[in-house]
Amino acid sequence: MHTLPVRRFWFPALLILIGAAMLLERFHVLWIGWPAVLWTLVTVGGGVKLYNGLVLKSRGGVFWGLFWFVLGGACLLRACGIVWLDPGIVVSGLFLVVGAGLILVFLVAPRSWHLLVPAACFLLVGGAILSTELGYWATWEVAPVVSRWWPVGLVLFGAALLINQNGQNRQNGQDRSADSPRPQE
Repeated sequence: MHTLPVRRFWFPALLILIGAAMLLERFHVLWIGWPAVLWTLVTVGGGVKLYNGLVLKSRGGVFWGLFWFVLGGACLLRACGIVWLDPGIVVSGLFLVVGAGLILVFLVAPRSWHLLVPAACFLLVGGAILSTELGYWATWEVAPVVSRWWPVGLVLFGAALLINQNGQNRQNGQDRSADSPRPQE
């Protein structure tokens, strides 16, 4: 008997479940709020990707898993009518999630320490936007500072990339010299 591997089983099963649910809704057997279903799937998919990224030490898995998990969760809460998210809070939340995602990438792969620079920049800007949205700072105080000083983040990130690249090249050179045969005298 031929069976499908588990990795190939979930997608056809998901299509069958969604199709059956749509038919039941069309015949007025049950009512389903499709935005809530969509955002639940995005949240669960992001959570699975985040978990796998942490377990398998996948840099892309933790970043995108966290991103989709938080975005899906926030949109799910909004679709269910539990919270209403102000656009300014959404923007600050995106900055904060990207910063946190970059920190998770560093925690999974410490060789990516250069990502701590943009992580700090995203967290600082996201925190500044959030503090203006919550009324702790005035927008007219924060906006000029951010618009004037954001290129410092680019300079620091570029420098960190060069230092990290130089360190990896030096380490790779040492690894190669240890593996290469020594010339005979």
